[in-house]
Amino acid sequence: MISALIPTKDRPHFLLEALRSLQRQSFPHFEAIVVEDGDGAGLLAARSFPDTRIRALRNRGRGQVEARLTGLEEARGKLVLFLDDDDLLLDPAYLQRVWRALAQREGVAYGEGVLLVGTETLSFAPGTVGPWLLRDNRILASGTALPRETLHGLGGLDPQMGDYWDWDLWLRAYQKGLPFYYLRGQNIGVRLHGGNQSYGQRWQERRFYLDRLRAKHGLPFIPLKDHLQLR
Repeated sequence: MISALIPTKDRPHFLLEALRSLQRQSFPHFEAIVVEDGDGAGLLAARSFPDTRIRALRNRGRGQVEARLTGLEEARGKLVLFLDDDDLLLDPAYLQRVWRALAQREGVAYGEGVLLVGTETLSFAPGTVGPWLLRDNRILASGTALPRETLHGLGGLDPQMGDYWDWDLWLRAYQKGLPFYYLRGQNIGVRLHGGNQSYGQRWQERRFYLDRLRAKHGLPFIPLKDHLQLR
């Protein structure tokens, strides 16, 4: 089984679409663990689905990383897949492809996708992982998966990394020499909107966490970039 971890905060309309994209998957052996980090609207939205594969609970901590850690504690699947509440799985065969890549081996599976900006759809192709990962985090967090045992073996998610919890995890996997499996095609839809494009409003906070990531991994200065700049 694949456990999809979905933290959510005050975006029930987006969350419903994310859950529907999971239900459209041809691979039926998944569970969606929705972790509420807001006012409770996500709990109501998730529990409105008559699907026993979808579970919803409150964050036992605070913030997006601890929400994922709360979900991870409940996960029962062999694989763990990350999905933000405002993103979508576009390819109905995506979970099947992830399972095929990782069911019998260690590693990280990640996909190409599209950026959904208003009425525009922009392709986003991270490319095969290489030394660029030390400079840019082009891997889309949504849709990226790895075996649960591998995740625990890497030390789990580090809540001290804040916005860069995902890049920190990819770097640890890369430095350990784990393989990265690149799944091509329009697999993931990543929404860019007012709630996640606020680099100007949250510049200092993001800079703080990026500098903390650099110190942890011994990286040189890295400028802040958003998805459009990375594209």
